[in-house]
Amino acid sequence: MVILHTSTSHGPTYSKKYPPRFEKFKPVCNSVDLGKCTQTELMNAYDNTIVYTDYILNSIITDLKDLKEYNSTMLFVSDHGESLGEKNLYMHGVPKSLAPKQQYEIPFIVWVSDKDKQLKPANNTILSQNNVFHSVLNFLSIDSPIYDENMNIFKK
Repeated sequence: MVILHTSTSHGPTYSKKYPPRFEKFKPVCNSVDLGKCTQTELMNAYDNTIVYTDYILNSIITDLKDLKEYNSTMLFVSDHGESLGEKNLYMHGVPKSLAPKQQYEIPFIVWVSDKDKQLKPANNTILSQNNVFHSVLNFLSIDSPIYDENMNIFKK
């Protein structure tokens, strides 16, 4: 198991979180004082971090595909979202009851090489970081008294 932690879309310095060749959207916000940037500059800098994150994920999947002798899975889950001025808020950290959905609706992306490991049907289920622990236990065939099958994303 390999765990990678990126900070590509973590403010306030979005424009510093990706190499220059990934700056597809311009102009960008270069200030740590996000309130001084235009909405367009801020969104462009943030969107460039997503372009870079997509590149990283694609590279990981490509590398995993080359490891044909291993069954592998990639789980990508953000720890939080980011506000880009919604409700006049920036970054993250506001209690969920006050936060705009941009702070707590996060990406959850799964790629699996093993054809025997399939995802359960979503059925409008909202996944969160809470599903990761139980899914990893299941994937690695680890027995635990705190394992909850309902939190596992993989079919049996």
